[in-house]
Amino acid sequence: MNARGEENERYTGLLLLSGEDAPGITSSLFSTLEPFSITILDIEQLITRSRLILTVLIELDPAHGQAIEDDLNQIAMKLGVDIAMSFGVQSLESTQEKPGLFSFRVSSEKITPGLIAEFAKDIVSNGGNIERVRRLETDPRTVVEFQVSGANTEKLADGLKNCADNLGADLQLIEKG
Repeated sequence: MNARGEENERYTGLLLLSGEDAPGITSSLFSTLEPFSITILDIEQLITRSRLILTVLIELDPAHGQAIEDDLNQIAMKLGVDIAMSFGVQSLESTQEKPGLFSFRVSSEKITPGLIAEFAKDIVSNGGNIERVRRLETDPRTVVEFQVSGANTEKLADGLKNCADNLGADLQLIEKG
C-alpha cells in the first residue's frame, strides 16, 4: 500500500502469442480468457510476412493463474501457435502509461539498420528509452514512427533533426495530444 492506503501492486500476466496468421486466432484467444475475471491492461497485434505476434498484458486473480495457463496451452495446441506466459506481481507505476512520451516519424526512400541504429543511439544519448517502433507506410517512402520516454524532449528534438539531416531522412515531430 502507498501513503494514501491504496494498493500499489497488481498481479499481472504477460501473454505472447506467435504463429502463422489465420482467421480466428485472436477471437479464440480472447474467448478462452473470457470466463476469467481479467482486465486487459495493454494489447498489441502485428502481422509481418503472414506471421502473427500478439502481446497482451492482463490483470488477474492470482488464484486463476494456473487455470488460465492450462486453458491457453490447450488453445495454443488446437490453433498451432505458441503462447508464452509470464505471471507475477507488478507495481502500478510500471503498468500505467509512462508520462512524458514523445513521438516522431522518420521518412526515407530506404530504411536501413544503420538509420535505425543512429536514431536509437541519439535517443539513448539524450536519456530516452524507445517504448514503441512501428512502420506506418511503405509507398512511396517508408515511414517509421518512434515513441520515446524519459528524454529531455527539446534536447532530443535537436539531436533528431541533426541525425535526420546527416542521414538524408525526413523527420516529423509529433505534438503531444
